[in-house]
Amino acid sequence: MALMQLPNELLEKIVMHVLPEGFESVALTCRRIYALCTPFTEHHNKLRARFRTFNYFRRQGHPDFVIGTGFDLLTCIAVEPIVARYIREADFDKDGIFRPCELVADAQPDGPVGRLLAQSPYLKQAGLDWQQYFAKIKEEEGPFGRWSPHAAAFLLTLLPNVEKLTLPQRLKPLESTDKLIDAIVRKARRPSSLPYDRPSLARCTTFGPTPSFHHSSQFDLDRAKPFLALPCMRSFRGWSCVAIKDDGRTSSLAQHWSYNFGQTLEVVCFPGCYIDHVAIADFLKHTPRLRSLTYSHMSKGDPEGPPQDWDICKFVTAIEREAGGHLMQLSITIAELRGSVLPGRASLRGCKRLQTLEFPLELAVCNITAAVACQLAKAKEPMSGGSTDHQAPKAPHGDCAYESSFTGNFVPASVFQLSLTSSGTDEHAKALDVMFRDFAAEKDAWLPALQEIHVSCPARADEAYKAQCARLRAEMEELGVVCHLKEYESSIRFSWAD
Repeated sequence: MALMQLPNELLEKIVMHVLPEGFESVALTCRRIYALCTPFTEHHNKLRARFRTFNYFRRQGHPDFVIGTGFDLLTCIAVEPIVARYIREADFDKDGIFRPCELVADAQPDGPVGRLLAQSPYLKQAGLDWQQYFAKIKEEEGPFGRWSPHAAAFLLTLLPNVEKLTLPQRLKPLESTDKLIDAIVRKARRPSSLPYDRPSLARCTTFGPTPSFHHSSQFDLDRAKPFLALPCMRSFRGWSCVAIKDDGRTSSLAQHWSYNFGQTLEVVCFPGCYIDHVAIADFLKHTPRLRSLTYSHMSKGDPEGPPQDWDICKFVTAIEREAGGHLMQLSITIAELRGSVLPGRASLRGCKRLQTLEFPLELAVCNITAAVACQLAKAKEPMSGGSTDHQAPKAPHGDCAYESSFTGNFVPASVFQLSLTSSGTDEHAKALDVMFRDFAAEKDAWLPALQEIHVSCPARADEAYKAQCARLRAEMEELGVVCHLKEYESSIRFSWAD
Protein backbone atom coordinates (compact mmCIF):
# COMPACT_ATOMS: atom_id res chain seq x y z
CA MET A 1 0.00 0.00 0.00
CA ALA A 2 2.93 2.35 0.67
CA LEU A 3 3.97 1.90 -2.97
CA MET A 4 0.54 2.95 -4.21
CA GLN A 5 0.76 6.17 -2.20
CA LEU A 6 3.63 7.39 -4.39
CA PRO A 7 2.85 9.98 -7.06
CA ASN A 8 2.62 8.87 -10.69
CA GLU A 9 5.93 10.54 -11.54
CA LEU A 10 7.81 8.23 -9.16
CA LEU A 11 5.82 5.18 -10.23
CA GLU A 12 6.80 5.88 -13.84
CA LYS A 13 10.44 5.92 -12.77
CA ILE A 14 9.94 2.53 -11.13
CA VAL A 15 8.33 1.15 -14.32
CA MET A 16 11.31 2.35 -16.38
CA HIS A 17 13.73 0.64 -13.99
CA VAL A 18 12.00 -2.75 -14.19
CA LEU A 19 12.28 -2.85 -17.99
CA PRO A 20 12.63 -5.40 -19.45
CA GLU A 21 12.97 -8.20 -16.89
CA GLY A 22 10.05 -7.36 -14.60
CA PHE A 23 7.87 -5.27 -16.89
CA GLU A 24 5.05 -7.79 -17.40
CA SER A 25 4.87 -8.67 -13.70
CA VAL A 26 4.72 -5.02 -12.62
CA ALA A 27 2.13 -4.18 -15.30
CA LEU A 28 -0.22 -6.81 -13.88
CA THR A 29 0.02 -5.48 -10.31
CA CYS A 30 -3.09 -3.31 -10.54
CA ARG A 31 -5.07 -1.15 -12.95
CA ARG A 32 -3.30 2.06 -11.97
CA ILE A 33 0.18 0.67 -12.64
CA TYR A 34 -1.06 -1.06 -15.78
CA ALA A 35 -2.16 2.31 -17.09
CA LEU A 36 1.27 3.76 -16.28
CA CYS A 37 2.92 0.87 -18.18
CA THR A 38 0.78 1.30 -21.30
CA PRO A 39 2.94 4.05 -22.91
CA PHE A 40 5.97 1.73 -22.70
CA THR A 41 4.26 -1.42 -23.96
CA GLU A 42 4.63 -0.90 -27.72
CA HIS A 43 8.34 -0.09 -27.53
CA HIS A 44 8.91 -2.96 -25.09
CA ASN A 45 7.25 -5.45 -27.45
CA LYS A 46 9.24 -4.10 -30.40
CA LEU A 47 12.59 -4.47 -28.65
CA ARG A 48 11.70 -7.90 -27.33
CA ALA A 49 10.69 -9.17 -30.78
CA ARG A 50 13.79 -7.73 -32.39
CA PHE A 51 16.51 -8.57 -29.87
CA ARG A 52 15.38 -11.47 -27.66
CA THR A 53 16.83 -13.95 -30.19
CA PHE A 54 19.58 -11.96 -31.86
CA ASN A 55 21.55 -12.63 -35.00
CA TYR A 56 23.12 -10.31 -37.54
CA PHE A 57 20.83 -9.48 -40.43
CA ARG A 58 20.00 -6.88 -43.05
CA ARG A 59 16.76 -5.95 -44.77
CA GLN A 60 16.85 -3.68 -47.78
CA GLY A 61 14.81 -0.49 -47.37
CA HIS A 62 14.46 -0.93 -43.59
CA PRO A 63 17.28 1.00 -41.90
CA ASP A 64 15.92 0.13 -38.46
CA PHE A 65 16.66 -3.55 -39.17
CA VAL A 66 20.22 -3.17 -40.42
CA ILE A 67 22.59 -4.70 -37.89
CA GLY A 68 25.37 -6.26 -39.91
CA THR A 69 28.42 -5.96 -37.67
CA GLY A 70 29.43 -5.96 -34.04
CA PHE A 71 30.03 -2.22 -34.29
CA ASP A 72 26.42 -1.74 -35.43
CA LEU A 73 25.15 -3.60 -32.38
CA LEU A 74 27.50 -1.65 -30.11
CA THR A 75 26.04 1.55 -31.56
CA CYS A 76 22.48 0.37 -30.86
CA ILE A 77 23.37 -0.43 -27.27
CA ALA A 78 25.32 2.80 -26.79
CA VAL A 79 22.37 4.87 -28.01
CA GLU A 80 19.78 2.84 -26.08
CA PRO A 81 21.51 0.78 -23.34
CA ILE A 82 18.37 -1.16 -22.46
CA VAL A 83 18.71 -3.03 -25.78
CA ALA A 84 21.44 -5.21 -24.27
CA ARG A 85 19.10 -6.43 -21.52
CA TYR A 86 16.60 -7.81 -24.04
CA ILE A 87 19.07 -10.25 -25.62
CA ARG A 88 18.47 -13.79 -24.32
CA GLU A 89 19.93 -15.77 -27.24
CA ALA A 90 22.93 -14.29 -29.04
CA ASP A 91 24.14 -15.83 -32.29
CA PHE A 92 27.15 -13.81 -33.47
CA ASP A 93 27.92 -16.07 -36.42
CA LYS A 94 27.41 -13.65 -39.32
CA ASP A 95 29.24 -10.67 -37.85
CA GLY A 96 30.61 -8.63 -40.77
CA ILE A 97 29.03 -10.74 -43.52
CA PHE A 98 26.31 -8.17 -44.28
CA ARG A 99 27.65 -4.76 -45.24
CA PRO A 100 25.54 -2.07 -43.53
CA CYS A 101 24.50 0.24 -46.36
CA GLU A 102 21.77 2.26 -44.61
CA LEU A 103 23.04 2.43 -41.03
CA VAL A 104 26.00 4.77 -40.55
CA ALA A 105 27.65 4.34 -37.17
CA ASP A 106 29.55 7.14 -35.47
CA ALA A 107 33.14 5.89 -35.37
CA GLN A 108 34.60 8.88 -33.53
CA PRO A 109 36.10 8.46 -30.03
CA ASP A 110 33.60 10.98 -28.64
CA GLY A 111 30.68 9.18 -30.32
CA PRO A 112 28.29 6.79 -28.56
CA VAL A 113 30.51 3.72 -28.90
CA GLY A 114 33.57 5.62 -27.72
CA ARG A 115 31.71 6.78 -24.63
CA LEU A 116 30.51 3.22 -24.00
CA LEU A 117 34.10 1.95 -24.01
CA ALA A 118 35.31 4.82 -21.84
CA GLN A 119 32.81 3.87 -19.14
CA SER A 120 33.46 0.10 -19.30
CA PRO A 121 34.58 -1.46 -15.99
CA TYR A 122 35.67 -4.58 -17.88
CA LEU A 123 38.36 -2.77 -19.89
CA LYS A 124 39.69 -1.27 -16.67
CA GLN A 125 39.70 -4.63 -14.92
CA ALA A 126 41.56 -6.18 -17.88
CA GLY A 127 44.14 -3.37 -17.78
CA LEU A 128 43.26 -2.18 -21.29
CA ASP A 129 43.24 1.43 -22.44
CA TRP A 130 39.83 2.20 -23.93
CA GLN A 131 41.19 4.62 -26.53
CA GLN A 132 43.65 2.04 -27.85
CA TYR A 133 40.92 -0.58 -27.84
CA PHE A 134 38.58 1.74 -29.73
CA ALA A 135 41.32 2.44 -32.28
CA LYS A 136 41.64 -1.31 -32.87
CA ILE A 137 37.90 -1.62 -33.48
CA LYS A 138 37.93 1.32 -35.88
CA GLU A 139 40.93 -0.11 -37.75
CA GLU A 140 39.36 -3.56 -38.09
CA GLU A 141 35.84 -2.41 -38.86
CA GLY A 142 36.91 0.11 -41.51
CA PRO A 143 34.53 2.03 -43.78
CA PHE A 144 32.78 -1.09 -45.12
CA GLY A 145 31.57 -2.80 -41.96
CA ARG A 146 34.15 -5.59 -41.80
CA TRP A 147 34.64 -8.18 -39.08
CA SER A 148 36.18 -6.79 -35.88
CA PRO A 149 37.28 -9.33 -33.25
CA HIS A 150 37.75 -6.51 -30.73
CA ALA A 151 34.14 -5.38 -31.20
CA ALA A 152 32.93 -9.00 -30.96
CA ALA A 153 34.80 -9.48 -27.68
CA PHE A 154 33.59 -6.19 -26.20
CA LEU A 155 29.98 -7.15 -26.93
CA LEU A 156 30.41 -10.00 -24.46
CA THR A 157 30.73 -7.40 -21.66
CA LEU A 158 27.19 -6.10 -22.29
CA LEU A 159 24.95 -9.19 -22.02
CA PRO A 160 23.62 -9.60 -18.46
CA ASN A 161 20.57 -11.66 -19.49
CA VAL A 162 21.93 -13.84 -22.30
CA GLU A 163 21.24 -17.53 -21.76
CA LYS A 164 22.44 -19.03 -25.03
CA LEU A 165 25.63 -17.81 -26.71
CA THR A 166 27.06 -18.77 -30.08
CA LEU A 167 30.51 -17.46 -30.94
CA PRO A 168 31.86 -17.01 -34.47
CA GLN A 169 34.40 -19.66 -35.46
CA ARG A 170 36.90 -16.99 -36.51
CA LEU A 171 37.26 -15.47 -33.05
CA LYS A 172 40.94 -16.31 -32.70
CA PRO A 173 43.39 -15.70 -29.83
CA LEU A 174 44.48 -12.09 -29.37
CA GLU A 175 46.21 -10.79 -26.26
CA SER A 176 43.79 -7.91 -25.68
CA THR A 177 40.58 -9.88 -26.35
CA ASP A 178 41.81 -12.79 -24.22
CA LYS A 179 42.38 -10.39 -21.33
CA LEU A 180 38.90 -8.97 -21.78
CA ILE A 181 37.27 -12.42 -21.86
CA ASP A 182 39.22 -13.34 -18.74
CA ALA A 183 37.87 -10.24 -16.97
CA ILE A 184 34.29 -11.10 -18.04
CA VAL A 185 34.50 -14.64 -16.68
CA ARG A 186 36.10 -13.59 -13.41
CA LYS A 187 33.42 -10.98 -12.74
CA ALA A 188 30.61 -13.39 -13.67
CA ARG A 189 31.94 -15.94 -11.20
CA ARG A 190 31.70 -13.50 -8.28
CA PRO A 191 28.46 -13.81 -6.25
CA SER A 192 25.87 -11.13 -7.05
CA SER A 193 22.41 -10.85 -5.52
CA LEU A 194 21.36 -7.66 -7.29
CA PRO A 195 19.37 -8.39 -10.48
CA TYR A 196 19.81 -4.86 -11.83
CA ASP A 197 23.59 -5.13 -11.46
CA ARG A 198 24.02 -8.66 -12.82
CA PRO A 199 27.43 -9.23 -14.49
CA SER A 200 27.56 -9.99 -18.19
CA LEU A 201 27.16 -13.69 -19.13
CA ALA A 202 26.34 -14.58 -15.51
CA ARG A 203 23.08 -16.26 -16.62
CA CYS A 204 24.50 -18.05 -19.67
CA THR A 205 23.60 -21.75 -19.64
CA THR A 206 24.35 -22.84 -23.22
CA PHE A 207 27.46 -22.12 -25.25
CA GLY A 208 29.22 -23.17 -28.41
CA PRO A 209 31.10 -21.96 -31.49
CA THR A 210 29.32 -21.51 -34.80
CA PRO A 211 28.76 -24.83 -36.65
CA SER A 212 31.36 -25.33 -39.36
CA PHE A 213 31.99 -28.19 -41.76
CA HIS A 214 35.11 -26.70 -43.33
CA HIS A 215 38.43 -28.22 -42.31
CA SER A 216 40.00 -24.76 -42.20
CA SER A 217 37.50 -23.55 -39.54
CA GLN A 218 38.21 -25.95 -36.71
CA PHE A 219 37.92 -24.58 -33.18
CA ASP A 220 40.57 -25.04 -30.49
CA LEU A 221 38.82 -26.68 -27.53
CA ASP A 222 40.95 -24.67 -25.10
CA ARG A 223 39.29 -21.50 -26.40
CA ALA A 224 35.97 -22.73 -25.01
CA LYS A 225 37.23 -23.39 -21.49
CA PRO A 226 36.85 -19.83 -20.12
CA PHE A 227 33.17 -19.81 -21.13
CA LEU A 228 32.70 -23.26 -19.60
CA ALA A 229 33.78 -21.73 -16.29
CA LEU A 230 30.74 -19.41 -16.22
CA PRO A 231 28.66 -20.06 -13.07
CA CYS A 232 25.42 -21.25 -14.76
CA MET A 233 26.86 -23.10 -17.76
CA ARG A 234 24.98 -26.36 -18.38
CA SER A 235 25.30 -27.23 -22.09
CA PHE A 236 28.21 -27.07 -24.50
CA ARG A 237 28.08 -27.88 -28.20
CA GLY A 238 31.65 -27.83 -29.48
CA TRP A 239 31.27 -27.89 -33.25
CA SER A 240 34.48 -28.81 -35.11
CA CYS A 241 36.61 -28.72 -31.96
CA VAL A 242 40.20 -29.89 -32.11
CA ALA A 243 42.27 -30.99 -29.11
CA ILE A 244 45.48 -33.03 -29.44
CA LYS A 245 47.62 -33.72 -26.39
CA ASP A 246 48.94 -37.20 -27.11
CA ASP A 247 52.13 -35.67 -28.53
CA GLY A 248 53.02 -34.25 -25.13
CA ARG A 249 52.51 -30.62 -26.07
CA THR A 250 50.23 -28.35 -24.04
CA SER A 251 48.27 -25.50 -25.57
CA SER A 252 49.45 -22.04 -24.55
CA LEU A 253 45.78 -21.20 -24.02
CA ALA A 254 45.48 -23.90 -21.38
CA GLN A 255 48.18 -22.14 -19.38
CA HIS A 256 46.51 -18.72 -19.74
CA TRP A 257 43.24 -19.57 -17.96
CA SER A 258 43.90 -20.22 -14.28
CA TYR A 259 40.33 -20.88 -13.07
CA ASN A 260 38.51 -24.21 -13.10
CA PHE A 261 35.98 -25.01 -15.82
CA GLY A 262 33.21 -27.51 -16.49
CA GLN A 263 32.03 -27.92 -12.90
CA THR A 264 28.36 -27.24 -13.79
CA LEU A 265 28.26 -28.91 -17.23
CA GLU A 266 25.55 -31.52 -17.72
CA VAL A 267 25.34 -31.93 -21.52
CA VAL A 268 28.28 -31.89 -23.96
CA CYS A 269 28.07 -32.45 -27.70
CA PHE A 270 31.14 -32.70 -29.93
CA PRO A 271 29.85 -32.85 -33.54
CA GLY A 272 32.51 -33.30 -36.23
CA CYS A 273 35.50 -33.07 -33.85
CA TYR A 274 39.04 -34.40 -33.61
CA ILE A 275 39.90 -34.98 -29.96
CA ASP A 276 42.46 -37.56 -28.88
CA HIS A 277 42.17 -39.79 -25.82
CA VAL A 278 44.50 -37.66 -23.68
CA ALA A 279 42.55 -34.47 -24.41
CA ILE A 280 39.14 -36.04 -23.77
CA ALA A 281 40.39 -37.42 -20.45
CA ASP A 282 41.74 -33.99 -19.49
CA PHE A 283 38.38 -32.43 -20.39
CA LEU A 284 36.16 -34.97 -18.63
CA LYS A 285 38.02 -34.91 -15.34
CA HIS A 286 36.67 -31.37 -14.87
CA THR A 287 33.00 -32.32 -15.46
CA PRO A 288 31.72 -34.10 -12.33
CA ARG A 289 28.04 -33.42 -13.18
CA LEU A 290 28.15 -34.49 -16.83
CA ARG A 291 25.30 -36.86 -17.71
CA SER A 292 25.18 -36.71 -21.53
CA LEU A 293 28.15 -36.91 -23.91
CA THR A 294 27.93 -37.04 -27.70
CA TYR A 295 31.06 -37.31 -29.83
CA SER A 296 31.27 -37.52 -33.61
CA HIS A 297 34.80 -38.07 -34.92
CA MET A 298 36.07 -36.24 -38.00
CA SER A 299 39.63 -36.13 -39.33
CA LYS A 300 41.20 -32.71 -39.06
CA GLY A 301 43.07 -30.50 -41.49
CA ASP A 302 43.62 -30.88 -45.21
CA PRO A 303 41.49 -33.65 -46.80
CA GLU A 304 44.42 -34.34 -49.12
CA GLY A 305 46.82 -34.72 -46.22
CA PRO A 306 48.26 -37.91 -44.73
CA PRO A 307 46.01 -40.58 -43.14
CA GLN A 308 44.94 -39.88 -39.55
CA ASP A 309 44.39 -43.06 -37.57
CA TRP A 310 42.13 -43.02 -34.51
CA ASP A 311 42.69 -44.98 -31.32
CA ILE A 312 39.03 -45.40 -30.45
CA CYS A 313 39.73 -47.97 -27.74
CA LYS A 314 41.91 -45.60 -25.72
CA PHE A 315 39.30 -42.90 -26.32
CA VAL A 316 36.51 -45.06 -24.87
CA THR A 317 38.70 -46.21 -22.00
CA ALA A 318 39.37 -42.56 -21.08
CA ILE A 319 35.63 -41.84 -21.02
CA GLU A 320 34.92 -44.80 -18.75
CA ARG A 321 37.76 -43.86 -16.41
CA GLU A 322 36.94 -40.15 -16.06
CA ALA A 323 33.14 -40.04 -16.41
CA GLY A 324 31.91 -43.60 -15.90
CA GLY A 325 30.47 -42.89 -12.49
CA HIS A 326 27.93 -40.29 -13.63
CA LEU A 327 27.30 -40.58 -17.38
CA MET A 328 23.73 -41.54 -18.35
CA GLN A 329 23.88 -41.00 -22.13
CA LEU A 330 26.82 -41.70 -24.41
CA SER A 331 27.06 -41.54 -28.18
CA ILE A 332 30.26 -42.16 -30.16
CA THR A 333 30.10 -42.11 -33.96
CA ILE A 334 32.42 -41.64 -36.92
CA ALA A 335 31.53 -38.76 -39.27
CA GLU A 336 34.71 -39.03 -41.37
CA LEU A 337 37.91 -41.00 -40.89
CA ARG A 338 40.84 -40.56 -43.27
CA GLY A 339 42.87 -43.43 -41.90
CA SER A 340 42.28 -46.53 -39.81
CA VAL A 341 40.81 -47.42 -36.45
CA LEU A 342 43.78 -48.63 -34.43
CA PRO A 343 43.55 -52.10 -32.86
CA GLY A 344 42.87 -52.39 -29.16
CA ARG A 345 40.25 -53.32 -26.62
CA ALA A 346 37.86 -51.30 -24.48
CA SER A 347 34.91 -51.72 -22.14
CA LEU A 348 32.18 -49.48 -20.74
CA ARG A 349 31.04 -51.85 -17.99
CA GLY A 350 32.28 -49.32 -15.45
CA CYS A 351 29.59 -46.84 -16.54
CA LYS A 352 27.09 -48.13 -13.98
CA ARG A 353 24.45 -45.44 -14.62
CA LEU A 354 24.50 -45.47 -18.43
CA GLN A 355 21.02 -45.78 -19.95
CA THR A 356 21.46 -45.00 -23.67
CA LEU A 357 24.57 -46.03 -25.57
CA GLU A 358 25.61 -45.63 -29.19
CA PHE A 359 28.89 -46.74 -30.76
CA PRO A 360 30.23 -47.78 -34.19
CA LEU A 361 30.74 -51.43 -35.03
CA GLU A 362 34.39 -50.61 -35.70
CA LEU A 363 34.77 -50.66 -31.91
CA ALA A 364 33.28 -54.14 -31.73
CA VAL A 365 35.66 -55.32 -34.46
CA CYS A 366 38.61 -54.02 -32.41
CA ASN A 367 37.51 -55.89 -29.28
CA ILE A 368 36.71 -59.11 -31.10
CA THR A 369 40.04 -59.05 -32.97
CA ALA A 370 41.88 -58.50 -29.68
CA ALA A 371 40.01 -61.39 -28.05
CA VAL A 372 40.83 -63.76 -30.93
CA ALA A 373 44.50 -62.77 -30.74
CA CYS A 374 44.38 -63.42 -27.00
CA GLN A 375 42.90 -66.88 -27.56
CA LEU A 376 45.59 -67.75 -30.08
CA ALA A 377 48.26 -66.66 -27.64
CA LYS A 378 46.70 -68.76 -24.88
CA ALA A 379 46.54 -71.75 -27.21
CA LYS A 380 50.29 -71.57 -27.77
CA GLU A 381 51.10 -71.63 -24.04
CA PRO A 382 52.39 -74.97 -22.68
CA MET A 383 49.89 -77.04 -20.70
CA SER A 384 50.47 -77.45 -16.95
CA GLY A 385 52.89 -80.20 -16.02
CA GLY A 386 55.27 -79.38 -18.85
CA SER A 387 53.07 -80.69 -21.64
CA THR A 388 53.85 -79.25 -25.08
CA ASP A 389 50.39 -80.04 -26.44
CA HIS A 390 49.19 -76.68 -27.81
CA GLN A 391 45.47 -77.25 -27.73
CA ALA A 392 43.22 -74.21 -27.80
CA PRO A 393 41.20 -73.76 -24.63
CA LYS A 394 37.63 -74.92 -24.89
CA ALA A 395 36.20 -71.67 -23.54
CA PRO A 396 37.75 -68.22 -23.33
CA HIS A 397 38.38 -66.89 -19.87
CA GLY A 398 39.78 -63.80 -18.16
CA ASP A 399 40.95 -61.18 -20.65
CA CYS A 400 39.93 -63.41 -23.55
CA ALA A 401 36.23 -63.51 -22.71
CA TYR A 402 35.28 -60.80 -25.17
CA GLU A 403 35.00 -63.04 -28.21
CA SER A 404 32.24 -65.26 -26.85
CA SER A 405 30.37 -62.66 -24.82
CA PHE A 406 31.31 -59.29 -26.30
CA THR A 407 28.01 -57.56 -25.61
CA GLY A 408 27.94 -58.59 -21.97
CA ASN A 409 31.57 -57.66 -21.39
CA PHE A 410 31.35 -54.27 -23.12
CA VAL A 411 27.83 -52.87 -22.60
CA PRO A 412 26.82 -51.83 -19.04
CA ALA A 413 23.97 -53.76 -17.47
CA SER A 414 22.03 -50.52 -16.92
CA VAL A 415 21.61 -49.77 -20.67
CA PHE A 416 18.02 -49.91 -21.93
CA GLN A 417 18.66 -48.44 -25.41
CA LEU A 418 21.59 -49.66 -27.49
CA SER A 419 22.44 -48.17 -30.90
CA LEU A 420 25.00 -49.55 -33.35
CA THR A 421 26.23 -47.56 -36.34
CA SER A 422 27.72 -49.21 -39.40
CA SER A 423 28.45 -48.73 -43.10
CA GLY A 424 27.22 -52.31 -43.65
CA THR A 425 30.39 -54.23 -44.52
CA ASP A 426 30.98 -57.99 -44.34
CA GLU A 427 33.35 -57.37 -41.44
CA HIS A 428 30.55 -55.67 -39.53
CA ALA A 429 28.25 -58.60 -40.35
CA LYS A 430 30.71 -60.90 -38.60
CA ALA A 431 30.87 -58.49 -35.67
CA LEU A 432 27.08 -58.59 -35.27
CA ASP A 433 27.20 -62.38 -35.37
CA VAL A 434 29.75 -62.51 -32.56
CA MET A 435 28.09 -59.81 -30.48
CA PHE A 436 24.71 -61.51 -30.35
CA ARG A 437 25.78 -65.15 -30.43
CA ASP A 438 23.89 -66.99 -27.68
CA PHE A 439 22.37 -63.65 -26.68
CA ALA A 440 19.05 -65.24 -25.70
CA ALA A 441 20.76 -67.22 -22.95
CA GLU A 442 22.88 -64.24 -21.78
CA LYS A 443 20.46 -61.32 -21.87
CA ASP A 444 18.94 -61.64 -18.41
CA ALA A 445 22.34 -62.08 -16.82
CA TRP A 446 24.26 -59.41 -18.75
CA LEU A 447 21.72 -56.86 -20.03
CA PRO A 448 18.53 -57.18 -17.96
CA ALA A 449 17.44 -53.57 -18.62
CA LEU A 450 17.74 -53.70 -22.43
CA GLN A 451 14.49 -52.73 -24.16
CA GLU A 452 15.51 -51.29 -27.55
CA ILE A 453 18.22 -51.88 -30.14
CA HIS A 454 18.81 -49.50 -33.05
CA VAL A 455 21.03 -50.81 -35.85
CA SER A 456 21.95 -48.83 -38.94
CA CYS A 457 21.30 -50.88 -42.08
CA PRO A 458 22.13 -48.70 -45.12
CA ALA A 459 20.64 -49.53 -48.52
CA ARG A 460 24.18 -49.90 -49.88
CA ALA A 461 25.11 -52.48 -47.21
CA ASP A 462 26.55 -55.87 -48.17
CA GLU A 463 24.07 -58.72 -48.41
CA ALA A 464 25.72 -60.61 -45.56
CA TYR A 465 25.25 -57.58 -43.31
CA LYS A 466 21.59 -57.17 -44.29
CA ALA A 467 21.02 -60.84 -43.55
CA GLN A 468 22.55 -60.44 -40.08
CA CYS A 469 20.34 -57.41 -39.42
CA ALA A 470 17.22 -59.36 -40.40
CA ARG A 471 18.25 -62.28 -38.20
CA LEU A 472 18.96 -59.93 -35.29
CA ARG A 473 15.55 -58.29 -35.55
CA ALA A 474 13.77 -61.65 -35.55
CA GLU A 475 15.73 -62.86 -32.49
CA MET A 476 15.14 -59.61 -30.59
CA GLU A 477 11.40 -59.80 -31.22
CA GLU A 478 11.36 -63.27 -29.65
CA LEU A 479 13.08 -61.82 -26.58
CA GLY A 480 10.67 -58.89 -26.32
CA VAL A 481 13.36 -56.36 -27.29
CA VAL A 482 12.30 -53.80 -29.89
CA CYS A 483 14.77 -53.75 -32.79
CA HIS A 484 14.83 -50.81 -35.24
CA LEU A 485 16.78 -51.06 -38.48
CA LYS A 486 17.71 -47.56 -39.63
CA GLU A 487 18.96 -46.66 -43.09
CA TYR A 488 20.97 -43.72 -41.77
CA GLU A 489 23.86 -44.40 -39.44
CA SER A 490 23.26 -42.51 -36.18
CA SER A 491 20.09 -43.26 -34.21
CA ILE A 492 20.57 -41.14 -31.09
CA ARG A 493 20.03 -37.38 -31.22
CA PHE A 494 20.84 -35.26 -28.17
CA SER A 495 19.62 -31.65 -28.18
CA TRP A 496 20.83 -28.54 -26.35
CA ALA A 497 17.92 -28.94 -23.95
CA ASP A 498 18.80 -32.51 -22.90
